[in-house]
Amino acid sequence: MRNTDNLATEKSKRLKQQQVPEFEKVFHLFHPALVFFARRLVNDAAIAQDIVTDVFVKLWQKKGDFPTIYSAKAFLYISTRNACLNHNHKVHYQSRIRENIRQQLNEIEVHEMNEAIHAEVVRQVHHIVGGLPEKCKEVMVLSYGKGLDCHEIARRMQLSVHTVRNQKNRGVHLIRNRFSFREELVPIL
Repeated sequence: MRNTDNLATEKSKRLKQQQVPEFEKVFHLFHPALVFFARRLVNDAAIAQDIVTDVFVKLWQKKGDFPTIYSAKAFLYISTRNACLNHNHKVHYQSRIRENIRQQLNEIEVHEMNEAIHAEVVRQVHHIVGGLPEKCKEVMVLSYGKGLDCHEIARRMQLSVHTVRNQKNRGVHLIRNRFSFREELVPIL
């Protein structure tokens, strides 16, 4: 039994020693062409070089699986192509994620700007409404603040509907005349 084990070990050592020169031949034979091939698929020389190196590492790990140089060549080209396609897919996916993040940040900025503008407009309107004559101010608050119609306001304030409409129109007119838009607050989109 010992002799058989020793023979198997010897044969294994000789095969490994023979495979190193064969691997070097395959490497020198196909490496430049594979880098050129990968470069055309990924458009980056450094990445193409890394991909081809990784493919040769896989070839080395599977060196016993290739009985001929043609099967090794097929493995090298197919593996290089697939690695390049995977790389391109990963880059495209990451690019889409970055673009989505940029869009979301832009939407947040626009939303925050709109909120700031809205808050400033509300502040100015409240300030102006606070300076209106008392009955006019009360009609404006009931109409625009609480959403009541002219009939409900007339009933609450014990005024005619016509008076409520006049006070409402007067309030809108006074607010328009006193309201000041500052152009630097309005973003141009």
